[in-house]
Amino acid sequence: MKHSLRDATLSRVTSAVRSQMASGVFARGAFSYLVAFAGISVASFVFHLLVSRLLGPTHYGAMGALLGIISLLSVPLGAVQIAVTQAVLDEEMSGQPFSMVRVTWRSFVAGCAAMVLLGALAPLIDQFLHIGSALPVLLVAAWIPLATVSAVLQGALIGEFRFRPVAFASFVGTGLVRLALGELMVSAGLGVSGAVAATIFAQAFTMFSLMFSARHELRGHRHAAVVRTRMRDTLLSVAALAGYTTLIGIDTFLAQHFFSSSLAGKYAAVAVAAHIAFFIPAALVTVAFPHLADGKGVDTSSRRIFRQTLRVSVVLSVLAAVVMSVLPTLTVRILFGAQYAGAASILGQLSFASVAVGLLILFVYLHLARRSVLALTPWVGVVLAVVGISLFHDSSAAVARVMLVVSVATMALAGVPALRWRVEHPDPLPASPPDDADPWRVT
Repeated sequence: MKHSLRDATLSRVTSAVRSQMASGVFARGAFSYLVAFAGISVASFVFHLLVSRLLGPTHYGAMGALLGIISLLSVPLGAVQIAVTQAVLDEEMSGQPFSMVRVTWRSFVAGCAAMVLLGALAPLIDQFLHIGSALPVLLVAAWIPLATVSAVLQGALIGEFRFRPVAFASFVGTGLVRLALGELMVSAGLGVSGAVAATIFAQAFTMFSLMFSARHELRGHRHAAVVRTRMRDTLLSVAALAGYTTLIGIDTFLAQHFFSSSLAGKYAAVAVAAHIAFFIPAALVTVAFPHLADGKGVDTSSRRIFRQTLRVSVVLSVLAAVVMSVLPTLTVRILFGAQYAGAASILGQLSFASVAVGLLILFVYLHLARRSVLALTPWVGVVLAVVGISLFHDSSAAVARVMLVVSVATMALAGVPALRWRVEHPDPLPASPPDDADPWRVT
């Protein structure tokens, strides 16, 4: 009797899990992207583990600052991806073929212009960050055009709900290629420049893989509609993601400026470990956004997707933060080695700060789907973090405390109006049809 009851309970739980995996935010091949994102996260941590051990704390601090620059440069790229996704969704609703040729070429030209600009600023950036050579910054500049084209193509494929080719390109490129080449080049004595060069080759693979998957959209049919992004959507996305990305990396960036090279490297390593807590929200929001944008973030389907995403994010990110808080020294030793263990005491504070930042991105994307200026809330956090760290940077623990307080406060500023809006406003749009009845679904 007990075995039958246990089997029945297990069967119901299994059925519930399968139902969740086949519906909502996990539908339309999105689960494959989430699996790939998990693989990318693992590969990224192994990359940081190997590079941090090979470079040592002194040079790894410079590497962390350079990765912060790449993250900041990813802001307009992410904004372009969002704008392209929204534009493709609009074209999909018309049911007519469309061309990505013009927007892809324009993105490449803009990327080349940004590359030249960053290259001109390389000596100044090197002087501020105390890297010792402008070459790594020049290599970061070379990464920009590749990443710009990749962002446009990824936005188009996600707008068509084609998550699988995006998952493959991202996993193999950002995950495996970067990991293999990074370990090879740094071991060969190329140092920080070798680690950045590995990132460039990984981005090149990702771009060419996406180009192959989007080859039909890039052929430029004579009578196909031209995908056009809205300037307001792009600018709002750029500003919102700029604030969010700056908030993520502002502590590591300022630590490289205020601390010694060794201490900055240790802080950067612990901050990377703490970012485990927002990997789940970061992955889910990518696959959730086309659903949110399809319903303008206000219809019943959009709110259902958002609630599901929020629940999963809270549970998994808090669980990760609790584990890291209970076992900080072990976590840092496993990931980065004993030479970084001295800074493990701040892992708990930074991990819960990452939980808040992870939930913040969900609210930011919801506001972007609604085209609301509340998506700019992360900039409030950036200002508070700069002021707080400038005043309290006598130790790593002080900087970590500032980031925890600022992250939670910023999450509340963005989240409260988002959730209240959802409760107080009725559906201004009719509910979207279920996934299996969606006439615009791309197979």
